[in-house]
Amino acid sequence: MKYQKYDLSGLWKFAFLPAPVTEFYPDKIEFNSFAPVPGCFDTLSEYALQRGTGVYCRKVYIGGNAALTLEGVGLRGKVYWDGTWLADIDGAFSARTIRFNAGMLQEHELVVAVSNEFEDTPAATFHRKYDFYAYGGIYRKVTIKEINEFDLEYLKVTPLDIEKGIVDVEFKLWGKTTDCTHAEVTFDNSSSSKTIELAAGMFRQQMQVANPSIWSPDSPHLHKITVMVNGISFTEEFGLRTVKVKNGEIYLNDKKLFLKGVNRHDSHPDFGYAVPLSIQASDLLMIKAAGYNCIRGSHYPQSSDFLNMCDRLGMLVWEETLGWGNTEESLTDELFQQRQLREAELMAAKSHNHPSVIMWGFLNECVSDVPSARLLIGKLADSLRKIDRSRPVTFATCRPLNDCCLDLVDIISINTYPGWYTMEFNQFFEPGAIDKTLAELAEFASTAKLANKPLLISEIGAEATLGLRGGQRWSEDYQADLQEYVMQYIMQHPRFSGVMLWQYCDARTYISYNSQWRANGFNRKGLVDEHRQPKEAWRRLSKLLNK
Repeated sequence: MKYQKYDLSGLWKFAFLPAPVTEFYPDKIEFNSFAPVPGCFDTLSEYALQRGTGVYCRKVYIGGNAALTLEGVGLRGKVYWDGTWLADIDGAFSARTIRFNAGMLQEHELVVAVSNEFEDTPAATFHRKYDFYAYGGIYRKVTIKEINEFDLEYLKVTPLDIEKGIVDVEFKLWGKTTDCTHAEVTFDNSSSSKTIELAAGMFRQQMQVANPSIWSPDSPHLHKITVMVNGISFTEEFGLRTVKVKNGEIYLNDKKLFLKGVNRHDSHPDFGYAVPLSIQASDLLMIKAAGYNCIRGSHYPQSSDFLNMCDRLGMLVWEETLGWGNTEESLTDELFQQRQLREAELMAAKSHNHPSVIMWGFLNECVSDVPSARLLIGKLADSLRKIDRSRPVTFATCRPLNDCCLDLVDIISINTYPGWYTMEFNQFFEPGAIDKTLAELAEFASTAKLANKPLLISEIGAEATLGLRGGQRWSEDYQADLQEYVMQYIMQHPRFSGVMLWQYCDARTYISYNSQWRANGFNRKGLVDEHRQPKEAWRRLSKLLNK
C-alpha cells in the first residue's frame, strides 16, 4: 500500500509585496494575480528584477497526517497552513519536508511567502556579491502526501561489493513506531522478500541484490529496493557502483576515471532557477553528446528530478552546498556554521542513493587561506564522511598556493583563470599563460603533503559574446582557442584527474555594483549562450572529445 501523493505544480494565486518576508502578515494579503509553481516571480514581466516578497497561495484537498515537501524555496520563506505558521526556510536550494496534521478531510489553504531580499549578515547563506543572480520564488516542485502515524525518514543503500551485489541498507521511520516491529525488504521485482526486525523503527543490515548489474556511465543500470512496514511500502532506486581515491587518482568501479566536465548553473533568462524539465533534459543530452562525462552543480544542491535524469543517462555529478567567496567573518560566525552543516547533511541525505553523484563539495572559493577557515571546512568534511563514506569530499579553492585547508579533503580542486584574469589583459590568446599556470599547479599538487590526492581544475575559462569573431578578447575565437588548449593540456598531463570547464551556459549574475563587470549583467563564459546556442568553443571541444 502507498498513500496518495499530490504534485502541486501549476498556477497559484499570487501577490507581490515590496518588503522583506519578515514583514509578512498572511491574513492581510489580497491575491490579485497568478504565478506558476515551479517558478521565479522576478522573471515575470510585472516583477522583473524586483526585490521583495512573493506570496503564493493555493487550495489543497487532504486530511489527517500529511508530509509537505518543498524542494527549493528562495532566498528565504515562510509556510502557512490555514493561516497557521508551519515552518521557516532559510536554505534556498535544499528540500524540506514538513510533517503535520492537516486537519479534517476538506479543502485547506496553503500559503508560501518567499523573499529575494538579502539578509546582509555574516550568517546569510546567499550574499548579494555572489557571482550568480539571486532569484526569488518556489524554484522546484512542491508535493504533499497522506501519511500514517509514521513515515519514512530515510532509506539509504550503500554498495559494498558491486560484483556480488552486497549492499549496506539503512532504514529509519519517523513518528509513532511502537507497532512497527518488522519490515519486508524486496529488491527489484523479486517475488521473494526478507523479513527484518525493527528496533524503534530502524534497522541497518548488509543484504544481497539478486542478479546484480553494475551502474556505470556506459551502462547506467538502476536497481530498486522496497521496504514494507505494516502494509505501507517505501521505495528507492539506487545503483551498484563505487568511487575511490588512491595514489593521486579517482577510480570508478575500480577503473581509473578522468573527468571531462562542465560547470552548470540551473539558470535560464526566462525561468530563473525554475528551469523546465524539458530544458534540463536537453542540457544533459547536449552535454553528453558533446563528449563530457561530468557536471559540477555550481554552486548549490541539484534537484531530485535533475539527478534522476543523470542516473539514467550515466552522467557523473559533483554536488555541492550553496556558497561562493565566503569571508572569514562568515566562516567564523556560529549561525553560518550551523546552517552550512545542516545544508550539507540535507544534501547528502537527499542524494545518497543517486549513483550519478560521485563527490560532495561545499564553500566554493571561500577564504581557505586563513587558519580560521580550517574549523568549518574540517567540520563539513567530517560531517559528510560520517553520513556517507562512499564518496570523496572536496571544495574548490581559488587560493591554491596559499591554501591551508587542502589536507582536510580528499580531492584537490582548483579554480584558475590564466589568459583571462591576468594583469596583462592580452588582446589575443597566448598559450604561455596556460602552460605556466597549470605547470605550477601540477608541481604544487605533487609535493609530499598532497601527492596522494587527485588534482582537478574545477573552473577555467574566458568570456565570449555570441557572434563576435576576430580572435580578440571577448570573441568566440579567443574563448575557443583558450578552452581547446586547456582541454588538450590537461588530458595529456599525468598529474591531473580532470577538468570542469567554466561554464556550460551563460547565466545572469550579480545584483550588486559588480554587475558592471559583466556584459548585460551576464557571466559570458558559457560554451553556449543563455538560450543554449553553441559558441565556437562548444563546436571545437565537441570535435576534440568525440575523436
